[in-house]
Amino acid sequence: MSSLSAVLTALKQAPLGIAIFDRDMRYLAASARFLTEQGLPGDTPLVGRLHYDVFPEVPDHWRAIHARALRDGAEQSHDADPYVRPDGRREWVRWSLRPWRADDGEIGGLVLYTEYVTPSVEARARLEAAEARYRAVFDQAAMGVARVSPDGRFLEVNDRFCAMMRYDRDELRGLTFQQITHPDDLETNIAYSQALLAGEIETYSVEKRYVTKHGQALWNHLTVSLVRDGNGAPDYFVSIVDDISARKRAEAEQQHYQGQLRLLINELNHRVKNTLATVQSMASQTLRGGADPALMYEKLEARLLGLSQVHDVLTRERWHGADLQEVAERALRPFDATVGKVRVAGPTVWLPPGPALSMALIFHELATNAVKYGALSTATGQVDLSWALDPHGKDWTLTWAETGGPPVTRPTRKGFGSRLIERGLRGELQGTATMTYDPGGLTWIMQAQLPPRGEPVALFDEP
Repeated sequence: MSSLSAVLTALKQAPLGIAIFDRDMRYLAASARFLTEQGLPGDTPLVGRLHYDVFPEVPDHWRAIHARALRDGAEQSHDADPYVRPDGRREWVRWSLRPWRADDGEIGGLVLYTEYVTPSVEARARLEAAEARYRAVFDQAAMGVARVSPDGRFLEVNDRFCAMMRYDRDELRGLTFQQITHPDDLETNIAYSQALLAGEIETYSVEKRYVTKHGQALWNHLTVSLVRDGNGAPDYFVSIVDDISARKRAEAEQQHYQGQLRLLINELNHRVKNTLATVQSMASQTLRGGADPALMYEKLEARLLGLSQVHDVLTRERWHGADLQEVAERALRPFDATVGKVRVAGPTVWLPPGPALSMALIFHELATNAVKYGALSTATGQVDLSWALDPHGKDWTLTWAETGGPPVTRPTRKGFGSRLIERGLRGELQGTATMTYDPGGLTWIMQAQLPPRGEPVALFDEP
């Protein structure tokens, strides 16, 4: 066998598509693989035939490439060039084109190498599409997503996670989840991760706090699963992070409100019990004080009315307390038949609920006594109620002074009104008082510590 015959035989059996052309693009030789890839029998005679006659569907841009290579002698190639077959099927071809030269150095024609790579191109396209879908889900997810190495390093994070943590991507990739986990939650988080690595669990969910770049504790619901490599070894964690800070704040506020509600209910129970005890004492002392039912009813009704007047003020103030000026005016209004006979003056003093009720009852008893025996029992009588604060605002003095009434004499016995006043002084007010029975008019002076005004506790926002 001649050398040329051996070369042609080897060419026909080459595992690639190979075709050799002269300067007119007529076939000099072709491999069987070239023919079968073009859909022709492997023994189809091609020598001497024009390439464009055999394959008239060759696109113009390929013809231009052939002409340029024959003219300039430039080698050209393409890893995946699309090609539409006559039946409409789209194929992808890897090709390489090189000129061959005669002994005199002139370009004698072209050598074309071809390989149809449609399966690999389509597989790569599917992979790229899958990666694009993954990237779209990863980057645009409404929750934070991160890939984390088995030792805790962040390998990949999405935009939402960066926004939550106030770090950019490069900063987070230089950190571990241990570094940005709140110290109080770290031990639990590590224990779950170790159980996942050991194969004891397949996934876990936990509520934990991260610490943002600015040091803020951020509550999140974390769900973690483990991806293993082809050998079953741990490859990386996939962490899904949902910001639940708003829910945690709402839960904390709800717990606070419930605590305040319990406090209010306990306070209300205490006040109701005290009020009932006061009413019971009023009724007992009133009924014990005389035999005339109508008179006893009138006294009890008047005392209960004085108590209810201050209850109205406290209810309006949501039982945070009451202003002393309003307590006095409410309690004394029924006794001031002629406007101006009772004059009330003093600086602003805020009383908690207990002291406010005690002062209302004291004013009622003093006024009742003045109507029966003192300044309010005559047309010319006058009552001046005033109070003052010490320079430090810790103590206060209140004065009840009667003038213009009948001559005053010291009583022979202590009635219920006096005992009620004393009880109020010893109890809620924690003060002392002196009563002077001057013939020109009774004077009652009380001294007490000013109760501190606490901050109101609102169970619901004001409308």
